[in-house]
Amino acid sequence: MNAISALSTNIERYSILIIEDNPGDFALVEEFLLDQVKDLSLLHAKTFKEAKAIMSDECAHEFNVILLDLSLPDKTGVELITDVVALSNSTPVIILTGYENFSFGVRSLSLGVADYILKDELTPQLLHKSILYSIERKKLNLDLLMHINAIEEQNKKLRDIAWIQSHVVRAPLARMMGLIDLFNNHENSDMDERTILEFIVTSAKELDKVVQDITDKVYVDDGLSKK
Repeated sequence: MNAISALSTNIERYSILIIEDNPGDFALVEEFLLDQVKDLSLLHAKTFKEAKAIMSDECAHEFNVILLDLSLPDKTGVELITDVVALSNSTPVIILTGYENFSFGVRSLSLGVADYILKDELTPQLLHKSILYSIERKKLNLDLLMHINAIEEQNKKLRDIAWIQSHVVRAPLARMMGLIDLFNNHENSDMDERTILEFIVTSAKELDKVVQDITDKVYVDDGLSKK
């Protein structure tokens, strides 16, 4: 099994939106897709307005990929790319164009496009490979984003714990240290040993609660169980 076939086994059914105003180009892309994909669901938009309506429909199913022609009757170029990417909800957008412009292709990638393919160079295998790789990159990017968010959340939690330790923990601890010193020198104090010990016990309980709160924050927030 080659690398492309191995990737394709992860997807049972392809759902693809093709934004293309040229009937001949749409028919060719559809033929290429059917040549490579057994279970395929296609939606066709001939204008940006139609594409926007499809992508904005809350009842619409998610697409695996969006194939976009760069020249539509109601919108073209950078503005078209920017608007489609904004509506794509992180769905990979692959540009299929008849105009060869290397610098524009590079710029398109910087605008969030997954791939940029010339129609004259398009083959069933090339299109299928681009779709599969774009989907896999999306998965990797989402995994990376989740990992980054988890790290940021962990860092926030560590900052919260550090603040608790530096502010909340120090109060009862400092009080206990003062009381212990007072206990050791109670002859010079107006309080008897029993009273001082009661205050020490009270501060110890307060400190224990703070420590318990920190433990709960670590375990409960992470969904872990304490042993």
